[in-house]
Amino acid sequence: MAKNWYSIQVWSGKEEEVKKNLEKYLAENNLSDKVEKIFVPPPKEIEILFSPEKQEVRRYYSGYFLIYAELDEDLRSAIKSMEGVLDVVGGDKIYFFRTEEVEKLMNQLVVEEIKPKPRYQFMPGDKVKITEGPFANFIGTVEEVKPDKGKVKVLVSIFGRETPVDIDFTNLQKI
Repeated sequence: MAKNWYSIQVWSGKEEEVKKNLEKYLAENNLSDKVEKIFVPPPKEIEILFSPEKQEVRRYYSGYFLIYAELDEDLRSAIKSMEGVLDVVGGDKIYFFRTEEVEKLMNQLVVEEIKPKPRYQFMPGDKVKITEGPFANFIGTVEEVKPDKGKVKVLVSIFGRETPVDIDFTNLQKI
């Protein structure tokens, strides 16, 4: 039987624990040669939420990990019987992934982990207070939201004139 990539569904948040238990089981039963790799998706993604002090941690593909293995019926039943494991994805008809699919997924997750995704709550017309930078403590009105750049164009009154200023999401507070 050839080795392929399989997805294992586990209790959410228990991916690392189940991985360690699986590695221990394989070592104790001399089955390490059947499982070549175990890949648990990166544990967190940081999203900026309205200010630098508030950050949210989320799991990638929570509740799943991948194994590159020669999955026979004995190994499958052993994995399914482990605490925290729900099933091998596919149920009775086991589904396996092509190596190219898994490599693409791994590369995508590494890139996304490095680059935090800003999340915003600003809409045109909202009143905001600038919290940092040369315009700190100024109050203005949101004119345009630029989510791809992580910035907002704010109209600020300087010397009695409305002046557009580009400000980072993290330097604004909604009033």
